[in-house]
Amino acid sequence: MQILKLGGSVLSRKHGFMQADAASIARLASIVGRAYKAGVRDLIIVHGAGSFGHAPVIKYKLNNGVRTRKQTWACALTHSACSHFSSHITDALIAAGVPAMSVPPADIARSRNRRIVFMDKKVVFDHIKAGYVPVLFGDMIPDSLLGCSVCSGDQIVSYFGKYASRVVMATNVDGVLVHGEVVPHITRGNFREISRHLKCSGAPDVTGGMEGKIREIMKCRAPAYIVNARKPARVLALLIGKKAISTRIN
Repeated sequence: MQILKLGGSVLSRKHGFMQADAASIARLASIVGRAYKAGVRDLIIVHGAGSFGHAPVIKYKLNNGVRTRKQTWACALTHSACSHFSSHITDALIAAGVPAMSVPPADIARSRNRRIVFMDKKVVFDHIKAGYVPVLFGDMIPDSLLGCSVCSGDQIVSYFGKYASRVVMATNVDGVLVHGEVVPHITRGNFREISRHLKCSGAPDVTGGMEGKIREIMKCRAPAYIVNARKPARVLALLIGKKAISTRIN
């Protein structure tokens, strides 16, 4: 089984407010369709929330939990926005020939202090067994300490990563960059040094940016690759087991 993570920064206009990038969604869906037709069937797709999640979380101050009636309303709004965004992506995948099936994390996951403590993974694996490609996404989920909290797509990837043979993280850069150059391989041995060079992209991100992404990926048992989603051929190459410009993490 493989996991494909589609970054919210390439699926939406992350500096905007709930703005999808329809052209980018269509291009990536087409690549997944080609991989599916090439035999990549045991696949979980996870996508970021982009401006559909980060922007309202920041606007309504939801990152530290849901405490007031207004925040409860805002949490529901954010979940609805993330689900609406996911429907755009699922529709594009279906149009590309992929039997995609949306699985909202709010329905199957629970957290405690922003960390997943329960995930009904059987729902996801049952979809795969039935011939579907489950699509999960960054979402607001019930939290036993905070009422409700952000569950990032990266955290979902790290949760399912222990069952995967490969993880492909399609983002808006060629890989992990240090002084403008792609770092070919990150391990626990060199991560501390590399993390000193990682900077925030400047776009709103409530999930830790590139450093947070790498920390989550390193919890996977499978090798993971950070690749540029704006170079779709590279994403396809990795999905079908070929080499491409990227950063390998394991």
